[in-house]
Amino acid sequence: MINAGRYSFLSAPALQGMLEGGVPILRDGQVVGAVGVSGAKSSEDAEVARAGIAALSL
Repeated sequence: MINAGRYSFLSAPALQGMLEGGVPILRDGQVVGAVGVSGAKSSEDAEVARAGIAALSL
């Protein structure tokens, strides 16, 4: 949907669990960024993204 120009999808509530591989970076309960990974199974992509965030101590 995003690639077709439907950017409103980005504001959909409760995206967690719908799209794996993209993991938000939270600071004091606020989203300050994200890490996105693609190339393996979606659950593995999410695991790699979380490991990257952890490695940066974020």
